[in-house]
Amino acid sequence: MTRMATVLAALDNSLAVNPVLVTARALARVLGDRVEAIHVVGEGAEAAEDAILAAGVPLRLDSGPVVERLVEAGQADDVAAMVIGARGTLGSGHALGSTALAVVTSLPTPVAVVPPAAKVAPRLRRVLVPLEGTASSSMAPRSIVELASGAEVEVVVLHVDGSAEGDEQWTREFLSRFCPWGLGNVRLERRAGSREELVPLVAEQSQSDLIVLGWAQQLSDGRAPVVRATLERSTVPVLLIPVSVEGGADERA
Repeated sequence: MTRMATVLAALDNSLAVNPVLVTARALARVLGDRVEAIHVVGEGAEAAEDAILAAGVPLRLDSGPVVERLVEAGQADDVAAMVIGARGTLGSGHALGSTALAVVTSLPTPVAVVPPAAKVAPRLRRVLVPLEGTASSSMAPRSIVELASGAEVEVVVLHVDGSAEGDEQWTREFLSRFCPWGLGNVRLERRAGSREELVPLVAEQSQSDLIVLGWAQQLSDGRAPVVRATLERSTVPVLLIPVSVEGGADERA
């Protein structure tokens, strides 16, 4: 995989500016990359500039349609991931907000979504990676998480399969098959219940700083229920990584 250089923080004029910057810096520390920010000039441009200047992060000012400019910037060869704030609320039925929704469903680059009132950490110490037990779903987190091999990051793999227990051999085989990331600090959490409820719950119980989810970039017509529920309920940033769904159910463990 080609190593990229930049974690791009997408800023607006909301209170999410600082959490987005903190998340971008934390993600960049893990990836060994730099942080830049982009603000599409419009209402509140001065507020975004003030926040960036205080943080000491290079700021790129742009103008034009917000979504179009952000997607264009996120597709640059040197961008490893984008970080964006969610503008929805738990009671709104729209967890992302229109701009974040359009960006995450259009941009082929991984996007970290920072929820309102997020608990953001200056350093990522623990990352939750839910896996369904398919080859396609395991490849998406691998593309980012394997880059953390030199960082002090614990990876908690969550597998929900109707059983809360698994023997040691089953655990070794599962991790070997679906988590061949070259990371020594990986542990498996096997739970029974609803994936939609368990992902944000386990993230809170394990005190994870980030949730990493592979997805097909589709939220309409009941698609991606785990992604939708996690975005609605999570109190920590969620890194969404586009993944091919080819093979899908045929690859289930």
